[in-house]
Amino acid sequence: MGDRAMAEIKVEDGSLYFYTHWTGHRLAEDAEAALAKAKSRIGDDSYATKIVIDSLINSAGARDNETGAGIMLKPLHEDEYNGDNPSVVIDLVNNVVTKHRRQDDAESCN
Repeated sequence: MGDRAMAEIKVEDGSLYFYTHWTGHRLAEDAEAALAKAKSRIGDDSYATKIVIDSLINSAGARDNETGAGIMLKPLHEDEYNGDNPSVVIDLVNNVVTKHRRQDDAESCN
């Protein structure tokens, strides 16, 4: 039940994962918007990551709620669109969002 999806947020030193329980169908679009908001801080991983996470949590409607979205250090939740792998990669190193979904070929969004 729900509309689960994960986004991998890649920085120079590794990755962080965002999980949404209800807005997986639009995670690629939310990721593009989050990256656009973070563009002024690309190259500063801590601030760019903060902006991306803040935007994704807000887009998921999970701000100030205990449920609906989360942050993980490794992908632990099933992604309804891509099995156990993230369906979206937000690459802050190369400034691009890539969508990986079983029913679609991987496609770059930027």
